[in-house]
Amino acid sequence: MRNFTEYFKINEDLDSELRDKLSNDYKSLKRGILELVEKTVEGSEKLLNVQNYMDEYVEDEDVVLDEFVENSDINDFYLKYQSDIDSLLSEEEFFDKYPSEINVYSLYDYMIEGTKEAVKICIKDMYDELFGIKN
Repeated sequence: MRNFTEYFKINEDLDSELRDKLSNDYKSLKRGILELVEKTVEGSEKLLNVQNYMDEYVEDEDVVLDEFVENSDINDFYLKYQSDIDSLLSEEEFFDKYPSEINVYSLYDYMIEGTKEAVKICIKDMYDELFGIKN
């Protein structure tokens, strides 16, 4: 006989489970990232899998988020969270860098690289908030 939770597949999504642990800084962006992480991480209901993935994402350039690979997806993500991304990048002094310093030579690529950088910075912050461990 199956138990109740198996039968009804009660499973909170990552956002519902973790949103109260996140600070209000860039909360909209963080929730968007949680959505991407949930789509990417197999077994995302286990927080250890999420923690390991977030750590790997920050440390390894080759680790990617599903639906955050193609430039068009990254552009859509930027447009959705533009205010938070711009504020975060401004705070991190990203805009003080010349495009050539980050090897980009078009406005579109600068926006793409900035969005990727904002997500990486935000994941580092989220990791600290959610798991209480400093990277």
